[in-house]
Amino acid sequence: MISPTSGPALRLACRSLPQERLLLPSVHLFDPAHHVDRIADLLIEGGTIAKMGDGMAVPSGVEILNEFRGCWVFPGFVDMHTHLRTPGQEYKEDVVSASRAAAAGGFVAVVGMANTDPPVDVGPLASWVLDQAAVGSEVLVGQVGAVSHGVQGEHMAELRELCEAGVAALSDDGRPVNNADLLLQALRYLRGTGRPVLLHLEDRSLSATGVMHEGRWSARLGLRGIPTAAETGPLARDLEIVAYAAREEERQTDEGHERSNGGGEGSGRPLVHFQHLSCAESVGLIRAAKGQGLPISCEVTPHHLVLTDEAVQSFDQNLKINPPLRCEEARRALVAALADGTIDCVGTDHAPHAPHEKEVPFADALFGTVGLETAFAVLYGTLVVPGDLSLDRLIDAMSTTPSRVLGMEAPRLEVGAPAHLCVVDLDEEWTVTTADLMGKCRNSAFLGRRVQGRVVLTVVAGARRFSRERKE
Repeated sequence: MISPTSGPALRLACRSLPQERLLLPSVHLFDPAHHVDRIADLLIEGGTIAKMGDGMAVPSGVEILNEFRGCWVFPGFVDMHTHLRTPGQEYKEDVVSASRAAAAGGFVAVVGMANTDPPVDVGPLASWVLDQAAVGSEVLVGQVGAVSHGVQGEHMAELRELCEAGVAALSDDGRPVNNADLLLQALRYLRGTGRPVLLHLEDRSLSATGVMHEGRWSARLGLRGIPTAAETGPLARDLEIVAYAAREEERQTDEGHERSNGGGEGSGRPLVHFQHLSCAESVGLIRAAKGQGLPISCEVTPHHLVLTDEAVQSFDQNLKINPPLRCEEARRALVAALADGTIDCVGTDHAPHAPHEKEVPFADALFGTVGLETAFAVLYGTLVVPGDLSLDRLIDAMSTTPSRVLGMEAPRLEVGAPAHLCVVDLDEEWTVTTADLMGKCRNSAFLGRRVQGRVVLTVVAGARRFSRERKE
């Protein structure tokens, strides 16, 4: 199991499977965080990476997976922004179905958001979700607790109880924390727990009934737009609150109080993590705040890195996403910010919806797209192959950095490390169809898109959780 680095015990759960003895011969081992970039054999046994080397003698009883010869092996991916829909919305998704989708995309760990029905705002409910994962999930599952009771943004949820239950972070994702005092009090309350607050940025008085980016295409299509100020306004305010909270903690330290090891400016861990950035103005605000040393991090989704509002002219309801797909200038700014590290990591914002919630007029459809199965292939084929993003940076953004933000031990290709990894055929090109989606819902923004890089094997805790035949 991936373990927390500090604070109350962070709980990650998946079903136990018998540990396998597997040999992957002549694979390309690639783990930039640990300076691994070589072709070698990889032996998995006892739930760990037992050996990495050339011309390895095969121990008795080891299964040789020759079909993956020549593929690339990466540290397993970690998604810190998944909507599992458990409890209460299992008709869209559940812990088990989401874990199948995750494994198919090379993810070894996912973290579920709290905006369920009922919301995960108390410790026993968080424990119950994790218990479900321990019984049926194919990958490690973490749970986020709500910042506010009922994710209503009025009264603080049972934060200490949630942390003691092992939640990975706190968030009202799906809704903004509009109450500035509530956010400040939550940051104070969470000192020493090691849990960041994940913030959904949206001024709902500005987003109102908007359904897409406000710009040239919304005007052409006659659809109500959502201005970038709906994101940048809350971001500027929240950065001020983070700065105040950080200064307050520094003052306490100067007065002789011991600084918490669980988070804060001095630990390398963020106090606040900003979710699904979508516009160039947000990138500028984040870059300036990081330049001032604020303890923050942020993410971007695959769909905001690849798609723009121009695609909405198809009226494909799967392209109705919150925050909306922005213009090409914004997309390029997001790609550049991910490449230079201003944006820390990729989060899928995997948001499954049933057909009756999407197959309606565009303006009436619910916001969201699924993304676990396609995240790597979309980003590799669209950004890495043309040279807009390095493979090193993509693996860091999908594995190492989200683990750091959450205070988890990152997956790694190292002898003795837990065998949490994925195997990818980087040469395979494929077209995304509904048959490729392993969850309950099919609302993918990438249906019909040609992508490159196919996950062919995912291993968690030394056992195969997903495997597919390679294309000849």
